[in-house]
Amino acid sequence: MASINAAVLPPIAHGKITPQPVRAGLAASPARPATLESVQVNLSEAGTNKSAQANAKNADIDASNLPDNVKKVLKSVREIQERINKTMDELKAVMNDHMLPIKSREAKINGLQTVLACLTSDLNKATQLLRRTENEMKLSTAEKSLSKALANPYR
Repeated sequence: MASINAAVLPPIAHGKITPQPVRAGLAASPARPATLESVQVNLSEAGTNKSAQANAKNADIDASNLPDNVKKVLKSVREIQERINKTMDELKAVMNDHMLPIKSREAKINGLQTVLACLTSDLNKATQLLRRTENEMKLSTAEKSLSKALANPYR
């Protein structure tokens, strides 16, 4: 079996952090620890806005007194619900697009229905995980009610 000498490989520059050799004179020693280099990420204005919107739409979950594990699953449930809603909107648009040839429209409709079936399955699994997590963490009835309300904010 061949071995790879990582020292001769070029660093990968696709947004991944690659180990860099310690500069001469800065070698780690008990008296002087190695200097760690950091990575700074700057988001565009659009990226910053999108991040703020994502945080804002889950602000009620973050503000709740529920355990972090429950909050994480609640956010997952909401994300799946959002994807279902977008796919439903896309399906309606395709169904009403009479400019598409019939076979193309039928193929797109079938594809979107398959996506919806997968998303619905994912939502069921996430909801089951939420209930199991609530039970494992022994949430009170009030906390379970809050979790249910946060999982379905539009009802």
